[in-house]
Amino acid sequence: MAGLIVGIAATAAVAVTWGPTEPKHPGGRAQPDTAAAYVADWRRSQLGTWKVVLRWQRNAGGSQLQDEVRIAQRPPDRLSVAAGAVDARQGDRRLSCAAGEDGRLRCRDAGAAPPYDQEVAAGEAVLRAQVVGPARLYDVTSTLSRCYELHLRIRYPAPPYGQRASFCFDETTAAPTLREVDRVEGRDRQEAISVSAQVDDADLAPPPGVPG
Repeated sequence: MAGLIVGIAATAAVAVTWGPTEPKHPGGRAQPDTAAAYVADWRRSQLGTWKVVLRWQRNAGGSQLQDEVRIAQRPPDRLSVAAGAVDARQGDRRLSCAAGEDGRLRCRDAGAAPPYDQEVAAGEAVLRAQVVGPARLYDVTSTLSRCYELHLRIRYPAPPYGQRASFCFDETTAAPTLREVDRVEGRDRQEAISVSAQVDDADLAPPPGVPG
């Protein structure tokens, strides 16, 4: 979540400084209620119990990278594994995980995590500032149920969702099923290949080892 959001104050300040562009939204009209629906689905996803495997693909500069992203969530517990990197939370504690010299994963306690509801509320507030109101960074459109497109509406250095982004959520579990971000330097796409509402302790345990 921290990798996708920017501060509210910075968003407003830069929006005023750089001014609006004239975006085109071929997929549909931007409406305030569409942006609110996106924020609501994002919050529902953060609070849901689910696990998902996403096929990740990056296209940049004529080259292509592929991998899988595995995420399991049973609030407040969460585990995300991608390209040998692990992001984990167990209860009210964060875990810091890294591969040792032998290539096996080592995890240690990284300190207290904020209350989960508080963490979600903070993320929701930042997201709302990015897509709702006159100082918003993005217009939001939707042509499919639980799917949204974000279109950058102002000139902004290093926009968090690039020039355009698409996000979809599973109707039943609220798990993310599509995350696509178009930036000037290339495109990242994550598309679900499996989704489940069944999450057990094993799904939330860091893997015993990953390649170094």
